[in-house]
Amino acid sequence: MAVPPDRADLPLGVGASFLLHLLLLTVLALLPTPPALKPLPIESIKVDFVPPPPGPAPASEPVPAAKSETAPNAPAQQPAIPTPPPAPAPQPMIWVEKFYSARVLADPRSRGARRALPLLAPQERIIQLCDIEALAQVRQQRADFQPDLVVPYAMAEVKLAGGAMEAKGGAVRSKRHWYELKFNCTVAPDLKTVVAFEFLLGKEIPRDQWASHDLTLDDGPAD
Repeated sequence: MAVPPDRADLPLGVGASFLLHLLLLTVLALLPTPPALKPLPIESIKVDFVPPPPGPAPASEPVPAAKSETAPNAPAQQPAIPTPPPAPAPQPMIWVEKFYSARVLADPRSRGARRALPLLAPQERIIQLCDIEALAQVRQQRADFQPDLVVPYAMAEVKLAGGAMEAKGGAVRSKRHWYELKFNCTVAPDLKTVVAFEFLLGKEIPRDQWASHDLTLDDGPAD
């Protein structure tokens, strides 16, 4: 979750960010797991037989086709060019009304993370809070996922404006696989809680693209 050194536009307390990351790995078990869905009752279906269609009408005398009066020198009609189908509409982001980062950090086992957060620069603190929220929201939406790391700048630069963060090209790791993730996050003025969040979990990122996006199986640098 820490910003790499080549992105110097975001101030970063390297030691504090590294400490926070290690502490949060032990807190991931606190993230909420969605309850199992109850199977819907199968209702009986009323079946009505449809009567067969009426028999064919008696054949009538064929009517001779009218002769075409096309001019002898009329140009041949050009075939119509098929119109390409419209591009599919982009999938809308999921707007959430319940936030989990404060709950994770309030747990007594997160005491170290709470102490590390104030040591970070304001922009890095926003990134860390939003990353925690992203992990929790992905786990809440997908019970089959075990997200343990978010890289918000994997495929596009993060944009920060005030307390708002936009991550159009992020990635989330689950069970040794990486998936596309985009999200928008807003933090309260005191930089302690998330007050707005929307996200969209995308397709899996092929392994041969990991190195170009600094994605690894562990938490070390990419080869």
